[in-house]
Order: sequence, then C-alpha cells, then structure tokens
Amino acid sequence: MLIFIISSDARTIRFLTGAVAAYSEQKYVEAEVKSFQKMKDYLSNTEEPDLIFVDDNVEMRPSVENAKLIRGKDGKVAIVLLSSNPERVFDAFRVRAHRFLTKPIIRADIFDAIDSYRKDLVTYRVIIAKVHEGFRIFTSEEVYALVADGNHTQLITAEETVDTLSSFAKIEDQLPKEYFYKCHRAYVVNMKHIATLSQEELSLTNGTVIPISRRRKLDFHVRYAEFVKGHTFKD
Repeated sequence: MLIFIISSDARTIRFLTGAVAAYSEQKYVEAEVKSFQKMKDYLSNTEEPDLIFVDDNVEMRPSVENAKLIRGKDGKVAIVLLSSNPERVFDAFRVRAHRFLTKPIIRADIFDAIDSYRKDLVTYRVIIAKVHEGFRIFTSEEVYALVADGNHTQLITAEETVDTLSSFAKIEDQLPKEYFYKCHRAYVVNMKHIATLSQEELSLTNGTVIPISRRRKLDFHVRYAEFVKGHTFKD
C-alpha cells in the first residue's frame, strides 16, 4: 500500500508517518509513505498512491481546496482530509473524501481511516466476468473463489457457481491481492470467507471445499495467519 502525505507542517508529517508505520507493524500490512510539502511536487509525481492524507493550509489553501487539485489529477484515489475547522466537513462531500478528520488527531483516527479504506477495497472493487448472456458484474466481496475450467473460469459466490467465459488470469488480475490467495494453480480463494482449514484443504463459509497444493501449503498458512492478525475491522 502506497500512502502520500501532503502537509507543510513537519510535525504533522512525522506524526502521520509514525502512525502509518505503527499500523503497518500491528496489522501486518506493507505500507510505503511519501510526503510532499508543496502541491506542485505532488502534482508532478507520476506514482499512483492508494491513499492520500491532505493537511490544511498547504500553500495557504484549506485541505478541501487542495483535494480539488488532487481530484483533477486522480479521480479514484482515497483522500483523507485533515482540518481544524469542523464546518468544512460539508465541503468534503464535493471532493468525494474518504474521511474528514478534525484536529487534534490521534493515532486511533489514522488507524480507523486506513482500516475503513482497506475494508472498502474488498467490498466495492468491481469484478467483470464474461458470460453467455454478455457480462456479469460482481463486487470482490461477493467472490468466494475462482476455479480454472480449461480456458474458462468458475466464479463461486455464497449461493451459486457461475460458469464464465473469462480466463482464470483475467478475473484473478481484477481481485485485490490483500484478500485473495492462489492456494493451488487452479484455485484462488477469498481469505475473508475461509471457515476451516487443514494441511491439504480448506472449506469456505458456503461449504465449498478447496484443495491446497503441497508446494504452496506452507506459504499459504503463513499468509493466512498474517491475514487474520491484520483484519480486525469494525463494522
């Protein structure tokens, strides 16, 4: 996960950087942080962050005004606005802010903001699969597993198995890597929906049983243990 911090205040940058580092350690999530004290430096950067924290008064503008500049460059990135003025929360809707945090801000506020972003990542990621009738749209939250079926793919949800005409790789590429794991060359599972597991197989909450290949079982168990430790999201 790549996180940008846009702030002209060195103390705010240190605080946010430290909070993200603590989050990364506690939640077992890789997170890289880059900070910018001037908007022009951010605007000239070619990287695509997952999340941006935008402070008040960068170049004498409120955070929501700088968020408009960000939206002009990137219409999808999640933005967290920091402000000393709680009344600006209403302006946050106009820039589709992910969160609006009123100062003073504590570490728990940063943890909650990142948690909610990561939860939204799996809940709202759109997955498109080709079927005989045209195309079907799923959210990644709905996808329990993928099963390779020749040149096609079976997509398993809570209530049905959908035979798609899309290749296994094409659907797999659309899935958020944090939540999905390829436990076998022909199977990808959503770790959020695992009910039980052993050395050789796992079962999903809808009753589907998925094999774990011998070559990948050690890495899978390590990865799943990290996933469980790092996903204690609040509803």
